[in-house]
Amino acid sequence: MVLAELIAIKERELAARKPVVITCCLAAGCLSSAGQAVKEGLDQAVKTAGLDAEVEVRGVGCMRLCCEGPLVFIDPPGTLYQQVKPEDAASLVGTLRGGTTPVARGEPNHPFFARQMSIVLENSGFMDPERIEAYIARDGYLAVRNVLREMTPAEVVSEITRSGLRGRCGAGYPTGLKWSTVAKTSSAKKYVICNADEGDPGAFMDRSVLESDPHRVLEGMIIAAYAVGAD
Repeated sequence: MVLAELIAIKERELAARKPVVITCCLAAGCLSSAGQAVKEGLDQAVKTAGLDAEVEVRGVGCMRLCCEGPLVFIDPPGTLYQQVKPEDAASLVGTLRGGTTPVARGEPNHPFFARQMSIVLENSGFMDPERIEAYIARDGYLAVRNVLREMTPAEVVSEITRSGLRGRCGAGYPTGLKWSTVAKTSSAKKYVICNADEGDPGAFMDRSVLESDPHRVLEGMIIAAYAVGAD
């Protein structure tokens, strides 16, 4: 995909954005607490209120405050609601027209998040993880485009090594060393495999990334394959 195509997709996505976006967490934690039913209730409430042209209800990945799910965020005005039930949908949509809702408000700037900076999960909770266009609208696949056009495989390995990036398992093995070893291996066929098994029981790191931003994983795999010589 050429740069012009990526830019065109991004511009179409941004232009199609409706004035109000209601994001509803559909990650595993919220799904286990009827998150899907909440999303469906919001869809119906928007339709019933005749707000289809103005309001988008968007299912998104993890919104992080899992203990208070299901979570719903309405923007504007930028209000987070927690422990939402399917029957709350109508009152939440009603707030867009000056109504009130009994649903408890969450704190987007909760102290738990105050010093956190999301890197791997920076898109999580903002986009529909099942739409490649949504990922491209947040500059997805731009990195792999730049790598393939501007860097040699050896330069990619060197960059990863200098970055100090490590594996997310218990050992924290340097990623650059892993890639360098595979790149130097003489083999007619090489593979890049996505290991989605949890290394630390109960951590759910892999699941969180895959369900919230799968295209970031795919883009990383493409870059890794190029760097180590897998086809």
